[in-house]
Amino acid sequence: METFVVEGRWAVEALLDSDFDTLEVCLEKGRHRGLVSRLEQAEIPFQVLEAEEIEAVRGYIFHRGVFANVVRPEPEAPGSHFLAQAKKLVIPIDLADPGNLGTVIRSAVAFGADGVVLEKGKGADVYNAKCIRASARALFRVPVFEVESVEKSLDDWKKKGFTIFGMSLSHSSVPIREISPVAASAILLGSEKEGLPSEMENICNELVTIPMANGMDSLNVAASAAIAFWELWRDELACGIDSERKKIRAKQ
Repeated sequence: METFVVEGRWAVEALLDSDFDTLEVCLEKGRHRGLVSRLEQAEIPFQVLEAEEIEAVRGYIFHRGVFANVVRPEPEAPGSHFLAQAKKLVIPIDLADPGNLGTVIRSAVAFGADGVVLEKGKGADVYNAKCIRASARALFRVPVFEVESVEKSLDDWKKKGFTIFGMSLSHSSVPIREISPVAASAILLGSEKEGLPSEMENICNELVTIPMANGMDSLNVAASAAIAFWELWRDELACGIDSERKKIRAKQ
C-alpha cells in the first residue's frame, strides 16, 4: 500500500471532506484543537506530538502543526458514466514541475472542470507535497484520473462528444478568443519545455494560442491554463455565478 502526506490545517480539512482514505493524523500539541473532535467523530486514528517530535517524524522543521498520512488511490481511467456527464476536462501532458501541476489543478477547479486526466508514469507526481500545496486544496475537490495513453484516449473522447483543444504555438493555432463555446471540451496543456507532441496536436479538433505583446511567445504553463479555462468556459461560469447571485437575492 502506497501512501502520501498532506500538510497543514486547511489541506487536512479538505482531505477529511473528501473520499480519500486517511490512515492517521499527527497534530502538534496545543494547536488545531478543532480537528480533534472531527477526527474522533470520523474514528480516524491520530496522535498529538510535541513540535520537536513532529520535526523528527517529518525530517525537517515543521511549521503548520498538522499532517496526515493518506492511502494513495489506485490509478483509474475515466469511465463511460463519468464521461457521459462531464463537460470540461483538463489534460496536462508531462508537466515536470509539481508546482505547475498543482497550480493547473487549482485553476481547473476554480473554473469548474469536471476532471483532470494524467498519463501514467509521465510528469510530476500529483501526490507530491509541492503539488498538493500548490493546488490549495483543489486536489481534494476534483477527480484525478490516469490513463495508459492520452494519445490513444483522445479519439475515444472525441467519439463521446468532446471537442479537443490543444494549447500550441503552431502556425495553425487560432487565437483563443476566436473560439466559439462548445457543449463539451477537453483542454490539452503541453510540457513546460516541449509543449504538445505533434502527434497529439494532429488529433486535436482545434489548436489555440494566446496572443502576446513585446516579442513574448509563451507563458508559464499554469498561467496559460488559467487564461484558457476562462476564455473557453467563461460563459458557463458566468451563468453559474449569476444563478448563485439570484439565489442569494431571493433569500434576502
